[in-house]
Amino acid sequence: MEKTCKNCGINFQIVSEESELRNRISSHFETGVVPAPTHCPDCRMQRRMSFRNERFLYNRNCSKTGKQIISGYPEGVKFPVYERSEWWKDDWDALNYGIDFDFSRPFFEQFEQLLSTVPRPALNGQNTENSDYCNFAFDAKDCYLSQCVYRGEALLYCYWLLECKSCIDCSYCFQTENCVGCLDSNHSYNCFYCVLSHNCSDSYYLYDCRRCRDCFACVGLRDKSYCLFNEQFTKEEYEKRIKEFDLQDEEQVRQVQERLEGLKLQVPHLYSIQDKTENCSGDYIFESKNCHDCYQVYRSEDCMYVQDSEVKNCLDGYHTGWSEMTYEVYSPIRQTATAFCSQCWDGSNDFYSDNCRHCAHCFGCVGLLHKKYCILNKQYTKEEYEELMPRIVEHMKKMGEWGEFFPIAISPFPYNETMAQEFFPLSKEKALEDGYAWRDTDKREYRPASCDFPNRIKDVPDSIVNEVLACVDCGKNYKVISQELNIYRRKGLSVPKKCPDCRNAARVSQRNSRKLWSRKCDKCDVGIRSTYVADCPETVYCEKCYLQEMY
Repeated sequence: MEKTCKNCGINFQIVSEESELRNRISSHFETGVVPAPTHCPDCRMQRRMSFRNERFLYNRNCSKTGKQIISGYPEGVKFPVYERSEWWKDDWDALNYGIDFDFSRPFFEQFEQLLSTVPRPALNGQNTENSDYCNFAFDAKDCYLSQCVYRGEALLYCYWLLECKSCIDCSYCFQTENCVGCLDSNHSYNCFYCVLSHNCSDSYYLYDCRRCRDCFACVGLRDKSYCLFNEQFTKEEYEKRIKEFDLQDEEQVRQVQERLEGLKLQVPHLYSIQDKTENCSGDYIFESKNCHDCYQVYRSEDCMYVQDSEVKNCLDGYHTGWSEMTYEVYSPIRQTATAFCSQCWDGSNDFYSDNCRHCAHCFGCVGLLHKKYCILNKQYTKEEYEELMPRIVEHMKKMGEWGEFFPIAISPFPYNETMAQEFFPLSKEKALEDGYAWRDTDKREYRPASCDFPNRIKDVPDSIVNEVLACVDCGKNYKVISQELNIYRRKGLSVPKKCPDCRNAARVSQRNSRKLWSRKCDKCDVGIRSTYVADCPETVYCEKCYLQEMY
C-alpha cells in the first residue's frame, strides 16, 4: 500500500509485513485494531523523539519542597517539577488533577491541558547513587553527566553504556572497563579512542578489531598483538615504537587519525553491524530476530521501525525496554499491550498516557501511580471505563486523532532540546513556523574562559577544577572535575578543549545515519540494504564476502 505522509508530503510504502505486525499487536488492545499510519516512518520517529530530552540539565527549585535540584526542565515551565524522590512519595495524588472528558473538544487539546498541570519528576532513572547529574540512569553509581547508563559505575561524560565501569567519554559500549573515548566497543579493557572493536585491551585508535591487545591505530585485525598501523612487530619493537607517539601533541594526534582514515578505506566494511541475528535489517542489531529497519536494538524479536530498544512484538518504538505488544510508543518499560504512550512503566493496556507507573487500563492519563481504569486522571469503575473508552475512541476518529502519536507541539520540551533535533534538525524559524517550542541559548553559559590551560597534563594545575572553560567548537562553558583530572594524569592525556556535548557529537558522527539505502556488494555484486550509500568511499561487502575476507 502506498500512502502520502500528511506531515512531509513524501510517498511511503506500508508493506504487508508491517500490516500483519500491526494487526497482530493491536489484536491485544482493548481499543481494537488501530488504523494504518498517516505519517511516514521518519516523521513518526520524529514525533516520538520530540518527547525526549537527554542532555539539557538545569538548576532549579523543586516545586514541592523548594529545594535546589538538577532537572531536565528549567524554571518557568507550565507544570510543577518535583525532585525524583518527592515525585514517588504517596503524599500527593495525580488524580487530584483529573478532568472530565469533553466531547465538544479534541482529545489532544484536553490532554495538553492535563499535561501542563500534573507534576513531573525532575530526572528519569531508578536506583542511583551519587549520580545526580545523570538523566536516564538506572542502577548507576558515582556517574557524572552521563545519559542512558544502565548498571554502570564511575562513568564520566558517557552515553548509552550498559554494564560498564570506570570509563570516560565513551558511547554505545557494553561491558567495557577503564576505557576512554571509545565508541561501539564491547567487552574491552583499557582501550583509548577505539571504534567497533570488541574483546580488546591495552590498545589505541582501533577500528573494527577483535580480540586484539597492545595494538595502535589498526583496522580490521583479528587476534593480534603488537601491531602498529596494521604492521606486525615484536613486543620489544612495538614498545619502542609506541613511545614515539605523544598523544598530548595535537598535530601528532591529527596525523595518526589521518593515517587511520586511510587504512579504513583499504579494508572492507560490513554492510550492516549485526551480531547473532536472524532475518534483520538496519544497523547495530544484536542477538535479535525478525527486526526490520531497526537501529541499536538488543535481544529483540518481531519488530519494525524500532530504535534504541530491547523489546518483542513492537511496531514504531523508541527507547522501548523489556516490553511486548506495543505500538507507536516512546520509552515504555516493562509494558504490555500498550499504544501511543510516552514513558509509561510497569503496566499494561495503557493508551495515550504519559509518565504513568504501575498502571493498567488507563487512557489519556499523566503521572499516575498504581492506578487502574482512569481517563484523563479521573477514576472510573471497570464498567464505567469500558463504556466510556470506546466512545472516546470514536470521538478521536471523527477528529482525525485516533491512531496518531502525540503532536510535537504539545511536547514538554523545546524542540531543540530533544533527540528530534539531533536526528531531524530544524532551524528556529522552521520549528516556530510548525508550532513547536524553542529555547534560545542562555548567554550566561557562553562566557569567555576564566583561564588558559597548558596542553601537557603535567603542567595543568589542580586549580583548573575551579575554573570555567569554554569549548573551542561551540563556545559553551564546561568544567573539569577532580575525578576526571586524576584520570587524565594517570593515563597521560590532555584536558579536553571541547565540551562534553561536542565530544559526544564527534564520536557518534562516525556512525552512518539511521537510514537504509539499496546498493550492491562491492565484491560479489549481490543486492543489499545498507546504511552506506552507493557512492560512499568505503568498500562495502555483504556478510558472506566480509566473513571470507576478514576471517
